Amino acid sequence: MLAIAAFVFLPIYASFLSAFTPTGEISRNGLVPRFSDLTFRNISEVITSTSLLPQYFVSIAVVTLQTTGQIVTGALAAYALVFPRWRGRGLAFGLVLITLAIPGESIVIPNYELVSDFGLRNTIIGVALPYLAAGYPIFLLRQAFAAVPTEIWEAARLDGCGDIRALFTIVMPACRPQVTTAVIWSALAAWNGFFWPLLITDTAAARTLQVGISQLAADGTTSPSVLFAGTVLVVVPTMVLVIIAQRFLVNRLARGVLR
Repeated sequence: MLAIAAFVFLPIYASFLSAFTPTGEISRNGLVPRFSDLTFRNISEVITSTSLLPQYFVSIAVVTLQTTGQIVTGALAAYALVFPRWRGRGLAFGLVLITLAIPGESIVIPNYELVSDFGLRNTIIGVALPYLAAGYPIFLLRQAFAAVPTEIWEAARLDGCGDIRALFTIVMPACRPQVTTAVIWSALAAWNGFFWPLLITDTAAARTLQVGISQLAADGTTSPSVLFAGTVLVVVPTMVLVIIAQRFLVNRLARGVLR
């Protein structure tokens, strides 16, 4: 396990080390740098001399909109597929599963035409709009909601609890690990999105961080250390999100076992 962990984390360590040392220091001093060689100059340069800082905020806005949209629409759809009894519920769930098999590239052109017709090209809303709903969060939450005892929902309904209140105060709190998983999946998918933000935006200020990093690398004039600094800015939020959410997820699962 230690050998596998070292193999996995070595490139991450090298990237962070390159981001905080001048170009060429790793080749001269190896992977154990001197403390005097560490510097924040690369981070400062990538923030001040490139468009990555506004793109950082664009990525945060896209992640917030897209994740919120997918969790809200996924929870509403999953609730409708589990608790209310209505004809065609199984067929509707089958259609949701079919969307998981559709390649994202096959719907790029219709999405592009739709967003362009709305006049939302080169905007944050235009980047997030086609992905405010997704099949995987619906599937994940539907499976989680199906494990909630129907008697609890029926008792809440008899006490006068409406569907929206039952969803957000009873069903979702009972499925917090699965909801957390859905949030992580949606947030990482939004943060790592590349092709669609590149296609629907025209200016650097409207593009996401992933697109900005790729164009910075393609420029050919940026030093490797500055590129590594930009890569660190991209990786750190995802690492923090996974660490925090994983700890929360493990705690919830442990409580469930102890109960």
